[in-house]
Amino acid sequence: MDWEGLKTFAIVCRSGTMSAAARELGVNQTTIARRIARIEQTTGFPVLRRDGGVLQPTLRAEKLRSTADAMALQIGDLIGNDDAMAPNRAAPDISGVVRVTGVDAVLENCIAPRLGDLTGKHPALCIELIGGNRNLSLPQRESDIALRLARPQTGAFHIRKLGMLEYGVYCADGIADPAVAPWIDLDDVFADKPEQLWLGANFPNRNAVGRANRGAIMAAMAVSAKACALLPRCVGDTFTGLVHCPDYVPTNRELWLLTHQDMRHVPRVRVVADWLSGILVDRSVIKVASSITCASSS
Repeated sequence: MDWEGLKTFAIVCRSGTMSAAARELGVNQTTIARRIARIEQTTGFPVLRRDGGVLQPTLRAEKLRSTADAMALQIGDLIGNDDAMAPNRAAPDISGVVRVTGVDAVLENCIAPRLGDLTGKHPALCIELIGGNRNLSLPQRESDIALRLARPQTGAFHIRKLGMLEYGVYCADGIADPAVAPWIDLDDVFADKPEQLWLGANFPNRNAVGRANRGAIMAAMAVSAKACALLPRCVGDTFTGLVHCPDYVPTNRELWLLTHQDMRHVPRVRVVADWLSGILVDRSVIKVASSITCASSS
């Protein structure tokens, strides 16, 4: 990886557009794009993302940007000036509290175990993870970031579709046929949800021996009662004593990340939102689509 490419990457991140970086470096946009493409070919992953018309480093490229900025400063010191290679503004000090509300299964199994990755980089941040069945209000500032299983139809939100949260049929060890086995069901309050409608259509005569309102509780009950349960894959795959039944393909749920339009550019909120997007599109963490799309609702 050559220095010209790293310098170009740092300036694009700082200026926010390839045209601005081209003017600063005295080259055309094609040259800028070619240098960025060469970096991505070398690293094997995208290094830039577009957010509201501004180019920013992807989560995986943050370390690369820090390296490029540090090299620029060192070279500036060596040649005795602070020229266009060096960043002209310091990175903001990321601190404060960010409240994240969402589905228990995602918070418990995908986000909480990875929290050290974020706090190690930003020790002044405090993350509140708020699970539960009630969608806390973004406009009323009950939450800064929300992870939802349905796209909101109204509201001044910045929305990212992360992909599809996958579900699976899980049975306790020793169960050969889920059609004749006892079941642990989700609480009747959620009877109208897509995954529950699929369950009712495919196992209409199941014998429910227990109910719960959280996936982790359902999984523990299924192990103890030698029963089956319909669970998010990120829950069922982690439980010892449960076996995934691949012959059944339940309805999956869309996973959306929401921030209020007024809060999306607050540094601490933006950092946490980008971190959440990065870990949730990692297939080793949660079974979601690898692409991210952005949209607005008003």
